[in-house]
Amino acid sequence: MDSWHARGIAHPLQAPCKKKWMGTIPRTRATRVCCSRGISGYETIPKFPIPLIRNCKKWKEGAYYYFDKKTYRPMSRNLKNIQSWVVIAILLLGITACISPAVAADSAWFEITSEPSGAWACLDHWNCHDTPITFTTEPDSYHTISVYKDGYLMSTQMIYASGPGVSTPVTVVLIPSTPHTGILDVDSTPSGAGIWIDLNYYGKTPQIIGGLAAGSHSLTLKKAGYYDQKQEVQIVAGQTSTVSPSLSAYPAQPGFGSLQIDSAPAGAAIFLNSNYQGTTVALGESFDINQITPGTYTVRLTLPDYQTFTQVVAVKDGMVYDIHAVLVPVSPGPTPDTTGELTLRSNPSGANIYLNNAYRGITPLTLVDIPQGSHVIILKLNGYQNWQSTVNVLGGVHSEVSGTLSLSPAPTSAPTQLPPVQQPQSPVGMLTIITALGICCLAVIFAVYKKKN
Repeated sequence: MDSWHARGIAHPLQAPCKKKWMGTIPRTRATRVCCSRGISGYETIPKFPIPLIRNCKKWKEGAYYYFDKKTYRPMSRNLKNIQSWVVIAILLLGITACISPAVAADSAWFEITSEPSGAWACLDHWNCHDTPITFTTEPDSYHTISVYKDGYLMSTQMIYASGPGVSTPVTVVLIPSTPHTGILDVDSTPSGAGIWIDLNYYGKTPQIIGGLAAGSHSLTLKKAGYYDQKQEVQIVAGQTSTVSPSLSAYPAQPGFGSLQIDSAPAGAAIFLNSNYQGTTVALGESFDINQITPGTYTVRLTLPDYQTFTQVVAVKDGMVYDIHAVLVPVSPGPTPDTTGELTLRSNPSGANIYLNNAYRGITPLTLVDIPQGSHVIILKLNGYQNWQSTVNVLGGVHSEVSGTLSLSPAPTSAPTQLPPVQQPQSPVGMLTIITALGICCLAVIFAVYKKKN
């Protein structure tokens, strides 16, 4: 019987076969057919060689299938037009070329390596990772790099991030620590000045700072409305050095202004026109920035799990401005936050921090990205007993921990014991011993003789 097409009658299933040619398959190489079912059975539209009709019933009715014009071999429906893909690739490369300079223009990098490697490197106080590590930051700005490793002295330096798209290599050679450390007792007139030793913040005056290596150190005291006080201090191993300088107040028109900054919670990194200054300190205390040239400045505070705080302030000659930042938690997303932050302080300052037996730096310090749950904190300082506590970290929550260390008890020297004096043996005593040995020998000889007989 003739098929529907042979009789010139439109097939009932021809309508589903009227689909546009797939743009990803070149017309010059392929032809397409559609399988339909007529009176004479399954057949292709248009007509195709008999062997393919036999397989037509295995196809999906109304669906197009593509075959090579020369070999009649089936072609994949996913065959892509090479020319189309070349055009797409060129477009993607063009978009990437346009985006990359824009990204590079907004970023600079620090490539941090240490000797030995595996140290704990921190950018601007709390952005910390193991070395080697590359930090991304804003170009044309100053930042602090601190490197810690158990058994080595901490290294801190202020580094300038070069222009846009520039990576600055930084290699830190750590010096092995020594048990020969001393203590610095710092006070000031007036009190309440921030203490900086070798670019590291240790709290407010009056303050006792332990664990300082013997030798010379740079001391800077900062208080709003006063000039910064800078001097060198000498630390003697096993001794306490005392300094108590008087700060000089600003005159009526000093040509400078000051900022007093605090935040709730504390531990936020402070940036003044993108230049890192330090971190906010304990609740009720301010972080002071002095000798600021009059003008307009942008103050920015950042802390993980909290929204960035930004405020523009106009600094005037001789004025002190207070900034109280109440940080707002980041809105929780569909996935709950499983890490929190810890700000650790100690009295005295400068204690070594161990989180779950892993060394993490010296107090005061803010640790971020700590998995929620129970953690053991140990504070160690030469001349003091270890302080230990267990803290429960909650996801998305900032907590503060402060430990007071107790002096180690002074070692008590045991009285020297003289060896016992050997008394001379008297002749009578020696004769008694010889007689006893003789009697024992005779007894043994007699017992052997008796056994033989």
